[in-house]
Parts: sequence; C-alpha cells; structure tokens
Amino acid sequence: MAAITLWRAQPGYISRSGVGKDAIDKEVDALIMVANKTVLQGARFFRTVTSQSGTYKESGYATGLPLPPESEDSAPMPSAEPTADFPKSVSVTTRRLAVQVERAFTEDQLFSVARQMMSGLLRVGKLCIEYGMADQWNNLTTGTGNYIGADGVAYAATTHPYARRQTGTWSNYGTAAALTSTTYFTAHKDLRKRTDERGYISPIKPTLLIVPPELEKKAREIAESNQVPENAMNTAQTVTGGKGVNWMVYDYQTSATAWTLWGDLPEDQNGFLFFQKVAPSIAPLEGADKSTDIIWGERLRMRVGFGVRILRGIQHNAGA
Repeated sequence: MAAITLWRAQPGYISRSGVGKDAIDKEVDALIMVANKTVLQGARFFRTVTSQSGTYKESGYATGLPLPPESEDSAPMPSAEPTADFPKSVSVTTRRLAVQVERAFTEDQLFSVARQMMSGLLRVGKLCIEYGMADQWNNLTTGTGNYIGADGVAYAATTHPYARRQTGTWSNYGTAAALTSTTYFTAHKDLRKRTDERGYISPIKPTLLIVPPELEKKAREIAESNQVPENAMNTAQTVTGGKGVNWMVYDYQTSATAWTLWGDLPEDQNGFLFFQKVAPSIAPLEGADKSTDIIWGERLRMRVGFGVRILRGIQHNAGA
C-alpha cells in the first residue's frame, strides 16, 4: 500500500482549502469526527506537588536509629541521630499550542465544525501530561540527563546508596529475565527483603504487577491462575494462588519485555513527582497579524514538570 501524505494549506489554521475543505464539499454526504481515545494511565504512579516558584524541591528524613546498646544506669547515656535523605528538584517547562480559523470558514456558517476541530487542543494537553509521565517510566534505567534520581543513579539500579553511606548500597533492579512465575517470585522476595537506611529489615508487600501489552497474557496467568502456568502437572500456584497481586497493562510503556512490581509504600513516599504550576487551559486567540483574515482561534497553555526522587517501592526487571 502506498504511503498516505497528510496535507494542509497553511500550518496552524483551519481553512476552506485545507483541513476544512471536506466540510464544504457537496459530494461529501457525512463528515465524521475521527475517534481519538486518550487513555490516561500514568497518573496513578505520580504524586502531584506544588510550589510557589518555578522549581519544586523535595527532601526527606529517616526515623531509623541503631538498636539500643546494653548500658547500665550509672554509665553515660548513649545517643544517636536520624539520617537526612537525598533532595531532588523538579523544574517546570511552558508548553503552548494554538489553532486558528480563517474568516471565510465562519462566513460559510461552519463555525460548529471549526469548534469541533479545535476540541483536540484540550486532548493534546492531557496527552502531553501522559507522555511526560510515560517518559519518566520508560527511562527507569537510563541514569543520564534528566533521568537521575536524588541519590545520583538511575531510578532503577543495583547501586543505590543508602542515605547513611556506611550501610552500603541497595537494589531495585533485578537480573534481566522474562516474566514467569519463578521470576515474579524472585522480584516479590526482593521487595520483601528491602531494608532501611541502617540495614534493618523493612519489607514491602507487592500490590501491582505492571506490564506492557505484550505481557498481558503472562500477567493474567501469574496473577489469576490457581496453577503454575509453566508446569504441566497442575502444581498449585503458591505465588498468588489466584488471589494475590493485582496487575495492569501500561499502554505507554515502550519496552515489550520489561515488567515491574509496585509495593505498598505510603503515597507520600512515592518517588514519582508531577509538578503542575499551571494546568492545561484553553483561551480565545486572535490572529497576531491584523492584515490577515485569520480572525479567531483558541490557544492551549500549560506549565508542568516531571521527575523522580527515589523509588524504594518498586522492583524493576528489563525482561528478556
């Protein structure tokens, strides 16, 4: 099949000879708006934050202390202090887009058609947010540029330093392996074995398995089956037993093999940050060049930012 080229008479406005020409074509019996399903999924991973400035900065503190040592009442009182956590800053960027209409299009009483065509402005505002969130998710292992966590390494890595450096490092990134009941259980175990900044056990319970569309079948088998999917002997499913972790397909995930376990940390400890300084807003717009007959339009403006501090509550795997 030959490639189809989309064309418009003048970028940025609706005209009778461009994108609006079918609305006045007498041979066109019906003009149907093309369906555009904007599936918003990433927001469940992100915590919305605010700031008076154009930059949001967040840090944390730990309450962990060493176990109290043996100490008689006559001895000097032993003391300790908590550990400060790593700070992270997220900056906003301004995004704008406009669509305008030529005078002849409204003179031909096609105002309602123009309004419907412009309805896509709000959709792309929402879609811009969704893709901004997906961009963070799809770069969990990048570790460069804007994809570095507060602790100086990739969001998903094997070398996360503890805030108390003497404790060493920890990992939220498993050895690459295809999603199976066995590898799921390994990730499940790794979350349960998570420790705090002093190395004390601080288990996290998996609550959600996140997969791309390519792994939906396997996720269903693991999360909903009463038997082990990879075993022909009807062995009981001890990982979830059909009653365990929930699962979801993240349609904006670009990797066809990666999968992630999400744990039960409180919402305020979720490391994904969405900084919305100005929500997507639509306002009227007049043609900037008064010599033209581009007389009316609408504009979209928004100021948003995305980032990650530290993802203690996930276990990620690149798959195979």
